[in-house]
Amino acid sequence: MTTLVLAVLFLTSDIEAVQCSLGVPVTIDYSIPEGFAPEPLELTEDFVLLEQQGDSITIIPIVLDTLVLPSIYAISDTTGLEIEFSPPLLVVSRTMPDSTWIVPVFPSPLLHTIPPGLPQDYLKQHCFSEKWGRAPSHRWILPVSMGSAAILTALLIWFLHRRRSSLSTSSIPSASGVSHSPLKEVKALLDSSAFAEGRWPDYYREVDRLLRDTLDVRFSISNRAYTWRQIRRELAEEKSGKQFIESTNELSREIVIQRYAAWGGSRERAKRYTSMLLRIREEWHSK
Repeated sequence: MTTLVLAVLFLTSDIEAVQCSLGVPVTIDYSIPEGFAPEPLELTEDFVLLEQQGDSITIIPIVLDTLVLPSIYAISDTTGLEIEFSPPLLVVSRTMPDSTWIVPVFPSPLLHTIPPGLPQDYLKQHCFSEKWGRAPSHRWILPVSMGSAAILTALLIWFLHRRRSSLSTSSIPSASGVSHSPLKEVKALLDSSAFAEGRWPDYYREVDRLLRDTLDVRFSISNRAYTWRQIRRELAEEKSGKQFIESTNELSREIVIQRYAAWGGSRERAKRYTSMLLRIREEWHSK
């Protein structure tokens, strides 16, 4: 009976909100008492988990406004009772203001230039338009528009078919006649200006593009607007999709941190994840 009362107290206690900033690590304490063994935290797309030590977690928020973290379940060492512990709300603030432009006060009363009297009193001043004659016909607009739409549709279908055919090949010939294989594309990243200058968001944008090219070639998932959570959901229904998820999980996590949280890095760190991309392409960049 005492254990149940304590469980109710833990679940109904007031938890104050925690102020934090976008892309900046923050440590959250679930306040789980001694004698309870916490389970691992469930991950979502709203944050990146850096570390979990017992009931204390360190995360990077990647969404604005209010972030509601998942609850942690803990099991009592003595009674075996499982209790849900809720975290505090995270109020994520921007690192910069939206704008510095201030709208001026609207003038009052509003001045207008409408002449006095009724419209028919001054409409005759605009009767010069009657001398222009009948307006030309516009019947040609519809067939020209339909023809243009048909031509654009045909060009789009041809372009997509050509792009799919070029991605499905094992090598891509350049204008000089030298073929660039999927592996050489990865190795070329180390010679880019983004790697030399340490512009890691730009560098991992190219890493993300090459990884999605492999995803398109192997599983025909070509929508570049998908998040990696949506991609994992699509791959769950594909043959050998789970193996691809396991082999790319660490790399996709690094891409999210570098591109959307500006986590920073080093050349040694970038080389390690570039080698990981190279191994993925060796294994998966073929149908």
